[in-house]
Amino acid sequence: MTQIKKSPKKTTSGVPRVVPDGAPLRIASVLSDKSLREELAGMASEGSLTHKRYLGASTPLLADLLSKSPQEKQVLEFFGTRALSEAIVMATGRPVLLVRDGVIETARSKEWEKLIKPNRTKLKGPIASVGRIELHDHDTMDWCGTGWRLEDDLILTNRHVAMLFGQRQGNIFQFRMNQSGKPVGAKIDFREEYKIIDSDEHVVVEILYITPDVAEAPDLAILKVKSSNALPAPLKLATKDPKVGDVIGVVGYPAYDGRNDDKLMSELFGDIYDVKRFAPGRIMGAPADGWHCMHDATTLGGNSGSAVLSIDSGELVGLHFAGQFRKANYAVRPSVIHAALARKSWVPVTHQEWGGATEAFTEKKRTIAQLKDRKGFETDFLGIKVAIPKPGSSHKVATVTGGDTELRYTHFSVLHSEARRLPIITAVNIDGGKKIKLKRKDSWGFDPRLGKKQQVGHDEFYGPAAFDKGHLVRREDPGWGDLEAEAQMGEDDSFVYTNAVPQMPQLNQQTWLSLEDYVLTSAVTQGFKACVFTGPVFRNDDPEYSTIAVPMDFWKVVAMLDADTQELVVSAYMLTQDGMLPAESAFRYGPFKTYQVPLNKVEKAADITFSKSMRNADVFSGEAVNEALQSGRFYVINGAEDVVLRRNKR
Repeated sequence: MTQIKKSPKKTTSGVPRVVPDGAPLRIASVLSDKSLREELAGMASEGSLTHKRYLGASTPLLADLLSKSPQEKQVLEFFGTRALSEAIVMATGRPVLLVRDGVIETARSKEWEKLIKPNRTKLKGPIASVGRIELHDHDTMDWCGTGWRLEDDLILTNRHVAMLFGQRQGNIFQFRMNQSGKPVGAKIDFREEYKIIDSDEHVVVEILYITPDVAEAPDLAILKVKSSNALPAPLKLATKDPKVGDVIGVVGYPAYDGRNDDKLMSELFGDIYDVKRFAPGRIMGAPADGWHCMHDATTLGGNSGSAVLSIDSGELVGLHFAGQFRKANYAVRPSVIHAALARKSWVPVTHQEWGGATEAFTEKKRTIAQLKDRKGFETDFLGIKVAIPKPGSSHKVATVTGGDTELRYTHFSVLHSEARRLPIITAVNIDGGKKIKLKRKDSWGFDPRLGKKQQVGHDEFYGPAAFDKGHLVRREDPGWGDLEAEAQMGEDDSFVYTNAVPQMPQLNQQTWLSLEDYVLTSAVTQGFKACVFTGPVFRNDDPEYSTIAVPMDFWKVVAMLDADTQELVVSAYMLTQDGMLPAESAFRYGPFKTYQVPLNKVEKAADITFSKSMRNADVFSGEAVNEALQSGRFYVINGAEDVVLRRNKR
C-alpha cells in the first residue's frame, strides 16, 4: 500500500538505550568527505541546491561554509542551529533514492553516482531480498518495519518490530492477539515500490527468536516464512564487521514521522513515504566493546530492520535498528548476527547470557518438622464461620503426608491439584490492624509434605521456561501478627511452590493485586479483617508450555464483616481477558481486566462450592444487581471506588 503523502498510520519507531544523547550530527560526517563537500559547495555557488527561500542563509554564505573544514566552529554552529539548511545539503549529500523494478534511481550527486553506477546491477539482487513487514488484524497498524531474507526461509528484523506482533510466552514465541481476540498476522512484501502495483508477499508462519529487551542484547528478531521457490535469493552476510569510512547503502521503507519538521521531511523525502528506498552513506563509528556500529545514511522509523549493504560488494554489513533524526544511525554488526544464527536452537536466552548480571536462584529447603505446627486458615477468624470451599469432581486434591488434603501454613491454607500440580484453592486470614512491614526475602522452595513431582519447581519449569512465579496468597497478606517473628513466618511461608502459578506477562494487573487493600481499607469493613480465597480456573484448553498447562483466568472471593450491621459480606471477582465476560464462548485473548461477579459465577467457572452462609452473604445476589448481570452488564473494577461491598448499592 504505497503512501505518496503523509501516512497517518503508525509505524515502528524508537531509540534504544544504546543511543547516546551526545551523538554527533550526521552533517559533520557528510562534510568530512572532501570530494562531496566540494561538489556541494559548487552547487551552492550556482544556486542549484534548492530554491533560495528555503535556505535560511544567503547562497554565498552557504557556499562559503561548505568550502570550509567541517570541524570549524562556525560550520558546526551554523548547521547545528539551521536544520533546514542542513536538510538541503543532506538531500544531496545523503540522499534517499527511490527503487523502481529493483533498480536504484540515478543520484543527483555526481560523487554518489560515481560510486553507485558501477554497482547498480550487482545491487539489484540484494535489494530484491528486502521487504516491508505488513500486518493484518492489528488494531492500529498496516505495517511495522523492514525485514530481509538471509538464509533458507529466515527473515531478520528488529526486536522492537517483531514485538509489535509477537511476544515471548515461556520458552516459545507466539503471535499477539488483538483487542477482538484474533491473532495478529504478519507477512513480508519484497516489492512495495514507488508507483509499482505488483507485490511479492510471503506469510510469516513462525516467530523463531526475539532477543531479550536489555541493553546488552542486540535489537534482533528471526522470523520464518513459508518455504517457496518464489522467495528472492538470500542476502550474503559479510564475514567481517565494517570499518569507519566504508561506503554503505540502507535498503528499507522510511515512513512519515510527524515529530519532525514538515519542510525538512519534504526536502529529504519529497513527500513520498512507505516505499522501498536506497539511502547511501558511510560508517561513522564502531565501538570496540559494542554489538553495534554507526552510520550516517538518512532514515526514518519505517527503516527499522533495514538491510545495511556494502555498495562495493552487495554483502550485508549491518541490521539497521535506530537513530536520532539529524544525528547518527545505528546497526547491528554482522559478527553479532553470525553469532545469533549459529545458535540454531532459537531457545530464548537469559539476560546473563547477553552479558547482564543475573542473581543466581537459590532454592530454600524446608522440612516436615519445620511446618508441622502451622495452624493454617482459621474458619472462625471473623467470629462467624467462614469455611474453605469444596473442590468439585473435576479436581483430584493431592493428599498430604498423614492423609490430610489441607496444606497448612502461617495464617493460610492450600488445597493442591494432583493432576495440574498447581494450587486449586488458597485461603488466607488477613488482619490489617496487626500488619507488620517486612523486607522482602524471596525464598521459593518445595513443600516437603508433598512429593516434588506433585509440584512445579524452578529448575523444572520456572527457570527454563522463564515464567514468573505468581503468588496466589500475596506475600504480604499473611505477614501480620503480635510479633515480627510471626509476621515473618507468614510471609516466608508464602514462598512455597504450592502457592505459585505460572504468571503470564499480561498478568501484572494492579487492580487485581490491590483488591484485598480496597476491601480492608473500606469504611464498610469491620476491624480491617478479611478472609480471602483465591485460585485459578483450570480449563482443558489452557495453553501448554514445557508440559505444564498454564491457567489464563483466576478468581478471588473476599469475606468480611459489615462495620455497621456486623453481618457477613461476600464479594467475588474474576481476573480474565477482555471479551470473556459476559459471554464465555467469546474471544479470550485481550487485555486482562478485573470484574466483580456473582459468587455462583466463580463456583461454576472454578468447579468449587462455597457454604450456604457465604452464598447468602454475596453482595451480588440482590435483585437489582441480578437484573444488571442478566442483561450482560458486568462490573469492571478499575479502582477502589468500583468495588461493591453492600447489596444493591451500585
